[in-house]
Formats: sequence, C-alpha cells, structure tokens
Amino acid sequence: MTIVVLSDGDSLEQAVQSAVGDSVSVRTMPLATGVNVDADDLSVVLIDGATDLERALRLAHDFDDRRPGVTVVLGAPVSDGVAARAMQAGVRDVLSPGADGDRIREAVKRAIEVADRRRATMHSIDESRENRLIMVMSPKGGAGKTTIASNLAVGLAQRAPKEVALIDADLQFGDVGNALRLLAETNIRDAIAGGLQDVTEVKVHLTPHRSGLFALCAPDQPGVADEITAQAFTKAVSMLADEFRYVVVDTDPGLGERTLTVMDHATDLVFVAATDVASVRGLRKTIDALDSIGMTSHQRHFVLNRSDAKVGLDVADIASTIGMEPDVLVPSSRTLPVSMNQGTPILEMDEPSPATGPLWSLVDRFHADPDADDGHNSGRRPGGLLRRRN
Repeated sequence: MTIVVLSDGDSLEQAVQSAVGDSVSVRTMPLATGVNVDADDLSVVLIDGATDLERALRLAHDFDDRRPGVTVVLGAPVSDGVAARAMQAGVRDVLSPGADGDRIREAVKRAIEVADRRRATMHSIDESRENRLIMVMSPKGGAGKTTIASNLAVGLAQRAPKEVALIDADLQFGDVGNALRLLAETNIRDAIAGGLQDVTEVKVHLTPHRSGLFALCAPDQPGVADEITAQAFTKAVSMLADEFRYVVVDTDPGLGERTLTVMDHATDLVFVAATDVASVRGLRKTIDALDSIGMTSHQRHFVLNRSDAKVGLDVADIASTIGMEPDVLVPSSRTLPVSMNQGTPILEMDEPSPATGPLWSLVDRFHADPDADDGHNSGRRPGGLLRRRN
C-alpha cells in the first residue's frame, strides 16, 4: 500500500512518514507529475497546496475525474471556504500545515479505508449481495423522510422478519420512535457507551417492533447528539450492517459529517423530495455535491412525496431540475399524517390508502414479493445506478 505526496518539497513526506511509521510506503513526487503518478498499490495522494491552492484544487479535481479509485487529501491552511471548495474538487480531507501525528494518522487511516471501499465498488454493484445498508435522505425537513424510512423498514421486515434494523440518525430531533409507537428504554447513546468492542453491545439496545424489525432510536434530549462522534456512530451502523440483511438509516437533513461517514459504507441511497421549490432545489444540490466528491458508486432511488400536489410543479419539471426520474410517486393522502400521529406505518394500516401501492413498490426495489405473479412489477420504473438525465 502506497501513499504519494505530491509536493515540490520534502517536509510533508517527512511529517506523514513520521506519523504512519513503516506500515505504509510514503513517497514524494513533484507536483508536475499530476495524475500520471506511477506507484504500486497506490491508495492515497496527498497534494501539497500550501503555496498554490488553486493548482492543488485543479489537480484534486483531475484525480477525482480520472482516477476515482485513489483518495485525495489536501495539505493546505484551513480558512473560510477552503473546505467547501476542496469537497467540490473531490478532496476527502484537509490537513493544516503543522498538523500533529495523531491528526495525520487519522486522516491517512480514513483515506485508505475510503480508497479500499471505492475500489471494491467501482466496477459494479453486486445486486444479489445479502446485506444492504440503505440511507434515506432529504436535504430539507418536512419532505416525509421518516415516513418513507419507517414504511420501507416495516415492509422489508414483513418479507424478511428479524432481518431488518432501522436506525434513527437524526440524533437531535429524530422521530422514528414516534413513527413506530415505540417506548425505547435505551438509545444510540447507550449503545456506544461501552466502546463498541462487540456487536452485542449495540444489539442489546435495539427496540423490537411488532412488524419484526429492530429499531435503534435517537436520544430523547437534543444536546446529547454532540457527545456522539461520526466515527462512533458509523462503527455502530457498520456492526449492525454486518448482522442484519437490511439496515435502513433515517438520516438527519443535509450532508453533515455523520451522514457522509456512514455513506462510505452504504450500498443504497434513497432520496426523498416533496413538490416544493426548496425541497427540489435542495435535492439537486445534494446530488451535485455527492457527484463532486465521488460518491457515485451507490445504487440511487428517488421517491417523490406528495407527487400529485397542485402547487405549480409537475413531475416532469421536478425530474428535469433534479436530473433523475422519480422511481416512486407517493400521492398526497390524509392517511399519511394520520399514520404518523398514530405511530402506525401505512403498510400496517387496515384503512386503504393511495400511498400503499407506491410504498410497496419501494420495498420491491430491495426485496420483491416472492408470492407475486410475473406481472406484479409491471409498469414500475426499473432501477439503475445513477440514471442521471442529460
């Protein structure tokens, strides 16, 4: 395994070599080498941007575009706007000049892990794999993300009982417990308190649901979220993903560190938007941001909630703006807010709902109904990796 430092000096190589020791080969090459780096088992490139930030960002973008299996770390002073520009150029982490050994080791370790996962999924996604880590995402609150996540988990649990975990990643204002009418005695904070030495430490804090799924709920108090690091949360999620056939993560709005870190392990992203301008524009920005940092190996699914709302935006307009055709159209229905208020997901309700069929079609994308006839899925849009519109 090799780390190449692109720099016209040798001080950065010395700092990295001192931090990682002899476990990893570290070499320096001139910045002019660019993407033509020739090194065996190259995993990470650290670009020195201390003297010419613009050049370093252009080089990072070239790596992201032409060598996506290599993870890029930028060495540069961190100031307002630098981190955002670095992310857009495909940089995974930014190291300030003078960073101590612990910080360098952490950055290198994470970069190597990302490189390994990227290379494992670059060529294709094995759709027949047993375990799926599914992140349900929405850039804005109020789009119905928790409704979609809870119904997806319930539907999967009905088809694969005891093989589904639902995780509430909105650690400040998560509502999974209410959506499923759960009285959780413990939560994610308790699960990570023991240091996560074994998956049993996490599983004992899962709350069973009548559908056959297990939920890991968010803390009751918003302030507790600050105590839970992205690394600890991701480790807990990864442990459950190794144990359960399906893990559904109801994320918090936006693209915070916790969401991006978990995303490195995810197989599927379910994007949820409603038919309002803020939701649609926010989702387009989210997808563009993920594309810009190389998060393109996941299977993507697009759920348009309240799809029949007469608010001046039709489905074609929304698809054109976002760059994806919706896979699932969930119409407006009074049963949706009623189900949330009652803590009974639509897929468990006796009352007929126009949302039932579309929600089952979302479940089918992950686990088709084994009892359905050959025409069960006729007329539904096929899945795909990106399916971006040109």
